Amino acid sequence: MTTSSSGRAVPVARATRTGLIALAVPHLEEPYFAELGSRLVRGAEERGLAVLIVQTEGEHAREVDVANGVGLPAVDGLIHIPRSLTVADLTRRTAPGPLVLLGEHIQVSPFTHITIDNRAAARTAAEHLIEVGCRRIAYVGRRDARPSDAADRRHVGYVEALTAAGLSVVPELTAQVEAFTAEEGERLTQAMLAAGLPFDGIVCSNDSLALGALAALHAAGRRVPDDVAVIGIDDIRAARFAVPALSTMAPDHDQLVDAAFTELERQLTSPPGADLPVRHVTIPAALVRRASTARR
Repeated sequence: MTTSSSGRAVPVARATRTGLIALAVPHLEEPYFAELGSRLVRGAEERGLAVLIVQTEGEHAREVDVANGVGLPAVDGLIHIPRSLTVADLTRRTAPGPLVLLGEHIQVSPFTHITIDNRAAARTAAEHLIEVGCRRIAYVGRRDARPSDAADRRHVGYVEALTAAGLSVVPELTAQVEAFTAEEGERLTQAMLAAGLPFDGIVCSNDSLALGALAALHAAGRRVPDDVAVIGIDDIRAARFAVPALSTMAPDHDQLVDAAFTELERQLTSPPGADLPVRHVTIPAALVRRASTARR
């Protein structure tokens, strides 16, 4: 795939289709990416395709290599979940071909892009905590050291909800993470508790962080949700089996998978030289109420 002077994606001549696509993910240890990868593999199988999964660790050099096809066999196209890649990197691709970006790291670009509405998801999550009576709501999951567009947008949504409700946004109740893991959620919640910071709700920027927060609160003898209500984002499978079960924002995973393959197939079936319009698809997320926010 090259880019025309109008900024539209232009397919280039392709060899015979291989029936194989590449999927680049940052970390398979992160449950959300593992589960999304599984859904994409099933979606590919339903369409008669096979998937080669490449773990990039979110490292810039590795993401660039994958975008350029370095170390990959011949594939029909690439679904890429980038963490460090830039628009400039993509416009210099040495192995152009069908490309679909997932996630919010590269939102404004001349490349097809699919994301959930992270800002709205976090805003709804915070509004839910306000609805059940929380008034001092912490946010776990901002990361300024290695910026994450999704985390930044989720933090904005949290701030918007508190501001609209006339609640204070307390800087000390926004916890910076090094990684979006359960271990970090546990560590940071422990730190807020040890500092004596009063809070009665926590919005976590993903479910893994929220699971760690639940563990820290339990160890400290804090009742969830009566003392502290907790909500995450992503609706990973473990959320429903947490104790208590974790409230979360659930993206429409079926719609996301369908959009990814629809956009990939659109590029694959377009004649060489066609000036394809670039599409940016936003997937909704719905509130899932579970026991972690069911306050009496």
